[in-house]
Amino acid sequence: MIKIGTNFLYEGKNFLDLRQGEADSIEDLKTWNINIPVGFEVCVNGTWYVYNPEFESETTGHFKKRIDVELNNSTDFDDINEQLAELQNTVFPLSLSVSPGQSTTNEMGSTINPSLSWTVTRKGSRVSPTEAFVNDSTEGVSPNLSSYSGPSIKTNTNYNVKVKYKGLVASQNISYVFRLKKYYGVSANETLTNSEILNLGGSTWATSWTMNATTFNCTGGKYPYYVIPSSLYNPSTFKVWIGGLRNTDLVVTIQEVTNAQSFVESYAIIRLGTKQTGVLSIRFGD
Repeated sequence: MIKIGTNFLYEGKNFLDLRQGEADSIEDLKTWNINIPVGFEVCVNGTWYVYNPEFESETTGHFKKRIDVELNNSTDFDDINEQLAELQNTVFPLSLSVSPGQSTTNEMGSTINPSLSWTVTRKGSRVSPTEAFVNDSTEGVSPNLSSYSGPSIKTNTNYNVKVKYKGLVASQNISYVFRLKKYYGVSANETLTNSEILNLGGSTWATSWTMNATTFNCTGGKYPYYVIPSSLYNPSTFKVWIGGLRNTDLVVTIQEVTNAQSFVESYAIIRLGTKQTGVLSIRFGD
């Protein structure tokens, strides 16, 4: 008993939270029915236990020995080291970064010699992998296990890079994609040659028939042209909007186009029916 001042009496107990003193035995832990938060600690006979409602024991109910107690009492150090290693691997996983990135797009008809390189890091530092595979094979993987060179390709091809280091594994997928282009621009000519199509001034990958509002400078009298693979053209759904108003005065012809990679494909050559003389904002879409 300690007297503080003249009119304050502090009768200290072993614990500031009275609920900690409710358990005098292991049986008290098993039958515990007092409301407590997760992580609440109780000391019974000199041993600390932690409350976890997801833990279940036939002897202590939802109370588990505190981890430092478990470590001090355990003789299975191999198991402990395995658990610690697993924790380390979870907190500090192996990281793989492959260049040139997750996907590269190439024009149809081109020939690509796939070349990949990668770095492997752990805990923020670069490490050297002990094994490396591309599509589950070591063929084409460099002796230092940090790059790959494969046979030439002309069609869509996927690669899976997998590396190993001290029992850890990391992988990444890389894709080489081949696409057609679509072309747009202006010309004073009513028809276009193959060369004029390729040199209209604008091009992008032909992933769909639509295109956001784009400026076409028809000053001096020119036709706006939009050239897309004929497989993307459907006259019943194709729509052209000029300054927010739909335009249906179109001239459409189908012809084969040879791209810059000498690949031949059928294209829809689309232009307005009359020459324009100003700067237009044209959108192709619904």
